[in-house]
Amino acid sequence: MDQADIPALLSRLASDEDAARKMAVFKLQSSINDPAFADVFISSGGLVILRRLIMSTGGNTLAYSLQSLTRLLEVDMGWDIFEGPAAGDLVERVVELIVTNPLVNILRGAMSIL
Repeated sequence: MDQADIPALLSRLASDEDAARKMAVFKLQSSINDPAFADVFISSGGLVILRRLIMSTGGNTLAYSLQSLTRLLEVDMGWDIFEGPAAGDLVERVVELIVTNPLVNILRGAMSIL
């Protein structure tokens, strides 16, 4: 995915339609491990949207969101998502998913983050 596509991607990630969000975050997980792409994604406010998806979605959308965050952290970027007053909520959400969620695709992503 090209860096020029990031504004459209962010728009789809913030969409009210689940199908649009799911497809956008699916595409994000394959592009986010490119440091140049990740830098533009973060500077464009993408971490806020990614955090919102992790906190509020379920199923494949959640699994793709967790995988996107994992890949972002693997290139040593995106750690800002764990700073600020809401960081504890995100950590609690990830731990809650590990303890209560039976879906392996969600468990895999949550475990990778921890």
